[in-house]
Amino acid sequence: MRIALHYKEIDFDYEAVDLLTGEQLEDEYLKKNPSGFVPALEIDGLTLTESLPIIEYLDETRDGPKLLPEDPVKRFQARRLAEVVNAGT
Repeated sequence: MRIALHYKEIDFDYEAVDLLTGEQLEDEYLKKNPSGFVPALEIDGLTLTESLPIIEYLDETRDGPKLLPEDPVKRFQARRLAEVVNAGT
């Protein structure tokens, strides 16, 4: 997610979440993101979760280079590859 934010030239503060110790399930993190999943991005008064929807939101709300291809077939391929990774982890 940090790469997408850098690519779009969006200033941000990074806070690591230690999945091995279960930090994503602690009260402090769950207050920000009740689902307990990562990544989570706080932007525009919202807490966004799940990588692909975050990328789509950034493309739709921010100027700069596109994160997903404009061509529908190439965009489909990018989403398909992202889903392979999501479903496999």
